Amino acid sequence: MALGHSAPGLPGNVPPATGSSVGTALTPPSGRYRGRVLIGFVGAGLMGGGMVRNLAAAGHEVRLYARTPARAADLPATLAPSVAEAVSGAGLACSCVTDSDDVREVVEGMLAAPSPPPVLVELSTIAPAVARELAEECAGHGVAYLDCPVSGGPMGADTGTLAIMCGGDADALSVAAPALDAMGDPAKRFHCGPVGLGLVAKLVGNLLVGIISTGTAEALGVGQRAGLDPALAREILMSSSGDSWQLRNLFPRVLEGDHRPRFTTRNLLKDLGHVRDLADRPLTMGDAARGLLEQVPPDLDYGAVARLLMDLPD
Repeated sequence: MALGHSAPGLPGNVPPATGSSVGTALTPPSGRYRGRVLIGFVGAGLMGGGMVRNLAAAGHEVRLYARTPARAADLPATLAPSVAEAVSGAGLACSCVTDSDDVREVVEGMLAAPSPPPVLVELSTIAPAVARELAEECAGHGVAYLDCPVSGGPMGADTGTLAIMCGGDADALSVAAPALDAMGDPAKRFHCGPVGLGLVAKLVGNLLVGIISTGTAEALGVGQRAGLDPALAREILMSSSGDSWQLRNLFPRVLEGDHRPRFTTRNLLKDLGHVRDLADRPLTMGDAARGLLEQVPPDLDYGAVARLLMDLPD
C-alpha cells in the first residue's frame, strides 16, 4: 500500500528554525518535507549524488562517505573519511551502493560507529536474502534495517521523483519519512511488507525492464527490416496497445544511437541474476532477455541491446 507518514522526533534531528531542541517532536513544515534530520549517507555515484542534493535542498544536514571523494566534491555535504564517521550520531543512515557485498561493508562500518543511527535506509538493489540476514545483524545492535530500492534512474534521483519500494518495520519507516520524502515522490512510495519484499518488488520490475526492452527492440527491428521506419513505428506503437515506458523514455535515445549509461547493462544483469536466484521455476522470457544482454558491453546503457536486433547509427 502507498504510505502516509508522521515524523517523530529523533536522535540526530537538526532543530528547525523555530528553535526546537534536538530529540523533541518536530512540527512538520508545510509541503512534502517533514522535519530536518542529520543524515549519514554512503555513496556518491549516478544515483547517490542526486539523492544527496535533494536531501540538502530539503534542509537536512548530510555527512557523506564516498569511496571516490572526487565524485562528491561539489555535493552539499560534509565529507567523512569512513562509513562509521559518516553515520555516528546521525538520526538516520542512508546507503546507495552497488551490490550485496558493498552493503555488507556499509553495515559493518555502521555497526562499528561509536553511536550507530537508529535506522538504516538501504537504497541499493541487492539479494533479498542478504537484506534479511543484514536486518537480523542490525537488530542485534538496536538498528532497524529498511530495504528501500528505487526506480526512476539518475533523472528521478536528480529531480526527487523516485519510486521507492520499502520493506521493513512501519515505525522505522516513519522515522525514515523525512529522507524518503526528499528523495522520492511520496505518491510513489509503497510499503511492501517485511524486510526483503521491497527488493522483491524492485527485482520483478527490473525483470520486466529486461523483457520489455529486448522485446521492443525485436519488434522495431522486424518492422525496420520489412521497410517501416523505426521512429514512425515508435509513434504508432505509443498510440496502441504496444505502448510502454521503455518505448517512450528509452527508445528515443536508442534510435539516436545514444547508449551512454543511465542504467548500465552490468547492473541490469546483476539484478536479473538476483531474480533468477529468487524464482521458483525457470525464467523463459527472463533468460532469453538475459542471454541477449550478456552480449552487450557491460558499461553501456542496457538499451544498447537494441544494436543486436536493429540497424542503428553508431
